[in-house]
Amino acid sequence: MAGLRRLDAFQKVRRDAQSKSALGGIITLVAISAASILFLSEVYIYLRGVTRHSLHLSESTHVPLTRQSAKMPGKIRLQFKITFPHLTCRKLDFALDDASHGAGTLEKAYGRQSLTLRTPTLSELKLAMETGATPAATRHGCTIQGDLKIPLVAGEFAISITRRTWAEATSTLLLGLLDDRQLPDASLPQKSEFNVSHYIHYIRFGTPFPKAKDAPLEGRLHRIQNKMGGIALQQIHVKLIPTIYQRFLIAKNTYQLSVVDQTVQPETLVAKGVPLLPGIAVSYDFTPLAVHHVESRENIFVFLSSLVSIVGGVFVTVGMATGLLVHSAAAVAKKLD
Repeated sequence: MAGLRRLDAFQKVRRDAQSKSALGGIITLVAISAASILFLSEVYIYLRGVTRHSLHLSESTHVPLTRQSAKMPGKIRLQFKITFPHLTCRKLDFALDDASHGAGTLEKAYGRQSLTLRTPTLSELKLAMETGATPAATRHGCTIQGDLKIPLVAGEFAISITRRTWAEATSTLLLGLLDDRQLPDASLPQKSEFNVSHYIHYIRFGTPFPKAKDAPLEGRLHRIQNKMGGIALQQIHVKLIPTIYQRFLIAKNTYQLSVVDQTVQPETLVAKGVPLLPGIAVSYDFTPLAVHHVESRENIFVFLSSLVSIVGGVFVTVGMATGLLVHSAAAVAKKLD
């Protein structure tokens, strides 16, 4: 036992040699407050976790470019909902690559439940209406809603007026090109039956990245006003950035979007022979780089070490500072004596 006493690193001061003071109590309260604040801060940082970003080459997926590829592995979910307030559903067509709703090939490749064309609800019309329009005046609109699984390769889909409707509109368009005075600018944008203005409720590719601040293809009203009564083509180019979102032990394959759009006027469609029809065309491609967004916590042993270091460090530092002040005051008092 005597040998163990010599190894005691925590020597005790006899109680009769100890003295307590109000200043010592204040210093103790300061030390406890500082240790508590640092302790709680460390716990909060640990529970919140840390976020790390890194870039990696995305995994390549080889998918045959055929109509049957939609039934094979290596696909991404495409969801969209778009309302055209001025056009009836019979005047619109949907096409995805070489599959078309009007030709009946879309249902064969992707299933009958993949696409729905219906009359818009009142709430959908209110979102898609232009300034000054009334719900009664736009009850003949159309909402196109789709849910398809598309191959993980670059592609394009379009919602446009049918070729028959385009043929009916061509005469009016050519007439306007010959004589602008025959098409009053103030009336046609609101009254033309060929107006392809639309409201994008959402266009989603796969699982959206949950940390994105905004969705570039959700809640967008595209109003077309020109002397041709709202006939034009909105082209949207989408770059899909594969993003692995890992929150602690759960990982998800998500996608971030980079979007650029432009409006092609009807004069360009006719003069340059653009093969696309008025409406909306969305082309998409995948970037070769993938983003890894990882949210994790520090190692539990590192966390416990930090807590012990905080508490011990605060009291050791305060003890050293207190001892320095006490000895300094004693030395000054001795010299004054």
